[in-house]
Amino acid sequence: MTSIAKPAIEPSTAPSLLAAARDGQPDAWQRFVHLYGPLVYRWVRRSGMQSSDAADVTQDVLMSVSKDLAAFDPSRPDAKFRGWLWTITRRRIADAVRARPDEKPAGSQINQWPAIDPTRDFTKDSSLHPPTDAATDRKTLLVRAVAIYRDRFDPKTWNAFWATVVEGREPDEVAATLGMNRWSVYKARARILQRLRTELAGLLDEDP
Repeated sequence: MTSIAKPAIEPSTAPSLLAAARDGQPDAWQRFVHLYGPLVYRWVRRSGMQSSDAADVTQDVLMSVSKDLAAFDPSRPDAKFRGWLWTITRRRIADAVRARPDEKPAGSQINQWPAIDPTRDFTKDSSLHPPTDAATDRKTLLVRAVAIYRDRFDPKTWNAFWATVVEGREPDEVAATLGMNRWSVYKARARILQRLRTELAGLLDEDP
């Protein structure tokens, strides 16, 4: 009896992470927290809060996001998830500062902020962007994302992608190391990049 070769692991067709998290799928929400929790924490820390306070504010932000995620519409032409997330983060920071007005860190950005109108859309104010670089944030999120989805691909495909995209190695060198031809390396890279674009649709702002 002729044996049938086992197919390589391929990513299953699934809704984007945003859609799944909005639908209340626990696994999707955990992936979301894994991706964006560290970024929110870094924003809060950069705004002048100590680590313990920043951890509390980060939890408040994630709780707000879990309640308001359905309100974010990625189909809008001006929809930017990073800006939307920063709006929520900034409001929660302001709430924490107002709760303890005598403990504002000296010299922090918090001392420089004006009174905050909770109904105001801060994403439309160019002076109130997140305190970290957008390009760096995007690269960090991509690295965290590829780690989440690693088990959805066969090892050789994954290694070809990681070596060329994350480590920045030349495709010819990677092909020789992995026993592949260069076009297979390109194909592996394109396959995983497309998967990430699908998974992170609406969450990861595209480069201009």
